[in-house]
Amino acid sequence: MFMFFGISLNTIVIWLACHFIGDFAFQSTWMSIEKGKSWEVNFYHAATYTAVFVLFAHTSLLATALLFISHCIIDPLKARYKIIAPIWLDQLLHVLMILLILWFRF
Repeated sequence: MFMFFGISLNTIVIWLACHFIGDFAFQSTWMSIEKGKSWEVNFYHAATYTAVFVLFAHTSLLATALLFISHCIIDPLKARYKIIAPIWLDQLLHVLMILLILWFRF
């Protein structure tokens, strides 16, 4: 079995699939447009995103909280405050957070 920093490739693939499904497929146009203007909509998007991990990756309570909180912080940096401009940087931060959660086995 292939391991990356002690994390199985299977686990990484599942968590990355959850990320992309939650961040893109389950984000409605309304969420995409409004999350930069409304903290409530940002909360809904982060909750929907996190729910995908709970359902398919069976995350622990701590991992779930870290995913939700980090998403609530990272997305406004791009959508509300325009501190992060390119989408790849936003996505890199999310993926790094996922890898840190997996690496520390939260």
